[in-house]
Amino acid sequence: MTATFVLARDLGWPYLEKLAQQKVMQVQSAADPPKKILLGERAIMADGNDYNLVLLKDQGKPVEVVYPAEGSPLIIVPSGIFQSAPNPNAARLFQSFFFSAEAQQLLVDGFAHRSFHAQIKEKAGHMPLSALKLLKADPAAVQAQSEEIKARYTKVFGV
Repeated sequence: MTATFVLARDLGWPYLEKLAQQKVMQVQSAADPPKKILLGERAIMADGNDYNLVLLKDQGKPVEVVYPAEGSPLIIVPSGIFQSAPNPNAARLFQSFFFSAEAQQLLVDGFAHRSFHAQIKEKAGHMPLSALKLLKADPAAVQAQSEEIKARYTKVFGV
């Protein structure tokens, strides 16, 4: 949703319409495109996630991650605690650890995830987040337009 929002906003729906004319493969999960690349079912992917490709490249697989000059959609992964959590203090402690430099560095090193934590260092050979042009979206704006985006996307891509 966020990726479609920022691409339509910054590149326009005509860009997405031209993309749809290429009969691109539609998948259900952002984890699917890297799998299709690795299996040789597709030569290129758009969207999906970069971290799975980065991990594959680190393993010596013949993949290359290319970030478009126009920008890459920034997808923020939220984290929270349910109001009715059975162990709210344990949940708060986990959240505190999760956002610590130690845990964030583990995510960057072990899973090629990204972090905005000021103390985090990217692994050698990984593109630093600061070097990427990011296409950012206000989550409230995405939510407000979600039904319109879904309807138009369905019409454009026929899914």
